[in-house]
Amino acid sequence: MSDKKLINELKAKIEALVIAIPKELSAYEFYVDLAAKYEDQASKEMFLFLAKQELSHRDTLERLLADLQAKLEQALTGRKAS
Repeated sequence: MSDKKLINELKAKIEALVIAIPKELSAYEFYVDLAAKYEDQASKEMFLFLAKQELSHRDTLERLLADLQAKLEQALTGRKAS
C-alpha cells in the first residue's frame, strides 16, 4: 500500500473513531438515565449493565484511536514503530 493511501486510510479510521467515541458516552448517559427512571431492581441492573458496556466500548475505541494516531504519526514522519 502506498504511503499516501495508508495515510488517507488511517485518517478515515481516526475520523470515524472521533465521531464514535462521544456516541458511546451519550449511550452511557442514556442508559444511566433509564436506570434512574425504573424502580424495580431488575430493570435498574439491566440498564446499569448496558451503561457499563458503553463505557467499555468507549475505552476500547479510545485505545484503537491512540494506536491509529501513533501509526499515522509514524506514516507521516517515516519512523518505524518503537
